[in-house]
Parts: sequence; structure tokens; C-alpha cells
Amino acid sequence: MHLYNISLISPFYSQNHCMTCRKPILFLSILLVYCCLYPNSTFASNDTIPKTQLDSTLVKYYHVSFDSLFLTSGKFIDTSLFSVSDPDILQRSMNIFSTLCNAGLAHKSLYFNPVFNNGFDLVSHAFDQYIRNHKSIRYLIPNQPFSSLYYIMGSKKEQQLNVSFGRELAPRLFVGMEYYLVNSPGPYKNSKSDNRAAYFTLRFNTKDERYAVAANYYNNKITVQENGGIVNDAQFFDNLESDRRIIGINLADAQNQIKETGFGLEQYVNLSPAANENDSIRSMLSRIKAGRITHRLSYHRNQMLFSEKSPLADFYADYDTAINQEKTHDSIYQHAFRNSIQWNTLGYKKYDGDVPFYLAAGVEHVYLRHKPDSVLTFSYSQLNPFASIRISVLKSAFLDGSVKLISGEQNQGDLEMKANLTQYLGTKTKNAGKLFFQANLINQEPSWLYKKFESNHFRWENNFSKSRFLNLTGSYSLVGITAGASWQLIDRYVYLNKAAVPQQFSGTATIYSLFSNLDVRLGRFDIKGIIRYQKTNNDTIIHLPEFSTRIKFTYSQALFNNAAIIQPGFTFTYFSAYYADTYMPALRSFYLQDSRLTGNYPFLDVFVALKVKRANIFLQYANIIGLSGYYQYMMVPHYPMRDPRFYFGVSWRFYQ
Repeated sequence: MHLYNISLISPFYSQNHCMTCRKPILFLSILLVYCCLYPNSTFASNDTIPKTQLDSTLVKYYHVSFDSLFLTSGKFIDTSLFSVSDPDILQRSMNIFSTLCNAGLAHKSLYFNPVFNNGFDLVSHAFDQYIRNHKSIRYLIPNQPFSSLYYIMGSKKEQQLNVSFGRELAPRLFVGMEYYLVNSPGPYKNSKSDNRAAYFTLRFNTKDERYAVAANYYNNKITVQENGGIVNDAQFFDNLESDRRIIGINLADAQNQIKETGFGLEQYVNLSPAANENDSIRSMLSRIKAGRITHRLSYHRNQMLFSEKSPLADFYADYDTAINQEKTHDSIYQHAFRNSIQWNTLGYKKYDGDVPFYLAAGVEHVYLRHKPDSVLTFSYSQLNPFASIRISVLKSAFLDGSVKLISGEQNQGDLEMKANLTQYLGTKTKNAGKLFFQANLINQEPSWLYKKFESNHFRWENNFSKSRFLNLTGSYSLVGITAGASWQLIDRYVYLNKAAVPQQFSGTATIYSLFSNLDVRLGRFDIKGIIRYQKTNNDTIIHLPEFSTRIKFTYSQALFNNAAIIQPGFTFTYFSAYYADTYMPALRSFYLQDSRLTGNYPFLDVFVALKVKRANIFLQYANIIGLSGYYQYMMVPHYPMRDPRFYFGVSWRFYQ
């Protein structure tokens, strides 16, 4: 289960070190030979002490496209004990999310992080973390047939299941599959989640790697009940009713359903032939760096449905009069075909981030169809040029950048530009730290949701100007500790106001933040987390907690001559009080409110994990502070978080 991308062969090198470093590879090769000769020998994973022992089975993967494989040589799936004890997917990243009363429901980042709509916004961002599509698909590269099972059982009949599979069916023909399930009835009435996602991958390359092709198919179905929050917050804060199923809710029969499906195909051909020492002409031609042509084709379909049997509920009293007063059936259908051709300087050589020079340029044709209701249908065509570059200087400085421009019948002139500079104080393998600088500019039209929308409860038509976002970030990293600062400029920002109606701010706003990321191992102690301070000069349109942190701390102890490892630990999450955005189910979106403060509550989860051979087992007690009677654990107004509860989980890997 990949959670934190922790290297499986540390401590020989950290994430900042070259993964093709000769010493680790030599040691790994010796270890693999030893395992084949002595299969009954026991080796501890990277969680054990001493650190010179490691798991002999490694599974790599790459994201999105062949370019990422050739430019980074792939990543390793994290099978460490440290990563297994995070039952909620929202805890498995360095981001912190505010969420509703149950696993699998809508969520929102506590950090302001605008995304580029890529010409047209086709996803429901309130459920991003539970959706698997072309951005999150992993192409597995196993050395041998690989299967992984991760099962979690929680209170109130909550169940989560992740299954991964990958193998080489025939020489250079790889297949893979991953499946995700979150099913939880929830502690409050009408708060059940049933989220399912699966994808399949196939990859093939010729023996000389001159040609390769990869394909994927993904399917997501999210079905969540929407209760609109509890009617009276005091019932929770004062614990007037311990049976959460009795507490009154705003919506008794509302439901959101989201289906995202699609497929993709990518193929490339190297324009120069592969080297052949026995063919002098072919060998000479192979020295001509003509680059590579890549073709990509993808299809994405998005369906969203909000339904309810009681559209006249008091919850909607302040909004537009219901058109259909007997039932609500708001459906949205979208699909997009993308077809692109690209040339780049990649050939047969694979890199590990130390890329002397890389240049890519191409053009993408997009056909979009948007059906926002049962009557209207809009079709658009776009032609979008893009380019990217990566340069290394003296093996200590690495510069990369990219640009994409949208042109055509919709979102004409939308633009995204990125630039990153990484500077090692020394060389990449021997340095006194790393400096990182990033600039990101987005200029785009607001999402379709804000421009023209008509449903049973909400109707508007707006002519907004483009919004502009500029982000400048700088940081310094050394031995697993990163400290940095960022500055964001937000111009003509569009948001949902306190009436859950789109509104555009005519001026500019800024956000300043200081942050520190931790990924440290001190002997048998592991510490991973984030600490952030952020401040905006306009808290009337952007609501953010000033201080937030999440820290995970573990202690590892080998048992029975390294035959097992026990790892107790805790995860601490806290953010300062602020007016968190509240949630509108009929829009699948969060909007402003200034009547209820949330935050200023310490979430503490304690756990113990056990590793026996290839099985990782954990037992967790979540929200232990709730036992004190301090009933303030609410992240979104009117949606209390879950009470103290147990989790049990097991992660098991199979080979051959």
C-alpha cells in the first residue's frame, strides 16, 4: 500500500539521493542472490533494527505516462509498517482535510491550493481523494507476480478494502489492477458512504524499447447519503443525546451519486534505431538523437446525480423555490475526448532525476460535451499547445518548467505556467542540504458550476472575468526536515458566498504561509508530519485556519530475532479555530459561513502495529481525547466528527 513514498532501501540513501547509486544496487543484488540460494533465511524490513537488513521484494511503479518513467526511473510501493496504520485515506498525505461525519464523504483542504481546470472542469473536487482516474493510476513494474490485500474494519460496520495486483504475463507484457472500497453506514442518520474505484492497466514494449504502448481503464462509483448536518449543534456539543442515530438531521432522504469512467492509450516510437554493435550503419544512425514521438488518446465520462424525495424541507427555505416540489432529480452528464501528439528529446536512456536536457512540445485536440440538465447540451472543441523543459547544471542544479495554453470555443486563453528550481548545496549525492523554488501561474475562467447552473434548488447565470492565481514558494531541506514559505496572489477570485451563490471578488487577495515538513528517523523513532502557519489579508472571502499541524510518531522494536516487529505510535492533528466553510449537498460544494467556529480541538489517535513476515497488522483507537467529554470535534459546521472508536486492519503481500 503506497502511502508516503518512503524508500524501501533506506538507510543507504534518502529520497534526495540518486536511486541508481551503485552501493545500494550492489548490496541489493547480493541480497537477492542470497535469498534465492537460501530461501528460508529471514530478513527484516526497513522497519527493523539493525538498518542493514531489508525486504528482498521490491515493486516499482510509475504515474500517468512513459515520460515519468524515463525521467524518474519510477517509484517504489511503500510496504513499510509505518504506513499501514492510517485507516482513513484523508490521513495518508501531507495535506489536512476538513470532512463530514463519516469516512467516504465530501472533504476540503485546509490549505488554499487552486487547480488548473485544463480547459474545462470535469471532476467533483469535494470527493477528489476517493476517485481514481488518469492522474492517479499506477503502472506496476513487479520483478515477480505481486498481489497485495489491505483490509480495515472499523466501528459501526465500517469496512475498507484495497487490492493491488501486477505481473508480467509474457516477455515485456505487464498487466496490473487496483481496487478500492470504502463502505461505512455512519454514526448519524442518512450518512452512509459506499465508494468503489477500480482500474486496469496493460503495458508492452519491444525488445529494443524502440516502441511501447500502455493502456488503462478506470471506473469510479461514489454513492453517499446526504443528511445536511444535524439540526441542533447543541445536542452534540452538550452531549444531550449519546445515541447519535436519534439526533435530528436536516435531510432524511437525499443522496449524491458520482460516476467517473474512462480509458486511455499511450504509445511512443523512438525516431532513432536502437544501437547494434554488429551493424555499423545502424549503430551510427542510433547516435543521431532524433528524439521520440508520443501519441496519447483518452476518454473521460462524468455523471453526477443529486436526488431526494423531500425537496420542500426547511433546509432549503433560504434558497430558490423548488421547481419540482415532489422530488429532486438533478443530473449532470459530461464527457471529453483528448487526442495529443508530442515530440521530445527522450530516447532509450532512462534517468533518475539527473536529466542533462529534456525538451518536449506538442498539441492536444479536445472535444467536450457538457449536459448540465435534462434540456441543455453544450459541445466545444479546443486545440491546446503545450511544452516542457528540464535542465541540469553541474549535477547540482535542476531546472524544469512547463506551459499549456487553451484555445478554441471554450475557456479561450486559459493558461498554466510552472517553473521549479532545485539547487543542492554541493552535489546531489553529497551536499549540505537542498534549496527548492517554485513559481506557478494560473489564468483561467471559473468552473462551469459558477457560470451557468440550473437545478431544483439553485439557478443562476453569470458572466465572470478570468481569475488569476500566482504562487511563489521557497524551501530548504536537510536530513528529512524541510522549512519554507509561500506567497499567493489571488485576483478576481470566484467563490460561493454565504447564500451558496457564486460571487466574484473584483480586487486581489494574498495568502502568506510558513511551513515545515518532517520525515525523520532517529534510531528506532520515526517522525513524519507537517506544521503550517498561514494568513490571508482578506478573511471575508477566504477562510483558513492560521495554524495547523499533523504529526505521526512511532517507535519500532524487533522481536524474536527479527522475526517480527512491534511498532506503537500516535498521530496528532490540530488546527486553530476559524469559520470553516460549510457544505451544500445539492451543489456538492463548500460555501462561506460566519456563524460557527470550528477547530481548536486536538485529534489524537493511538495505535500499535505488528509485522510478521509479509503481514502487517494494526489496532488503532481513534479520537481518544473524545473520552474526556470535550465534545468539540467538529471540522465542518453542523457535521460532528465520529466519536472515539476502534480500527483493526491487516495488509498482506503475496508473491508468485
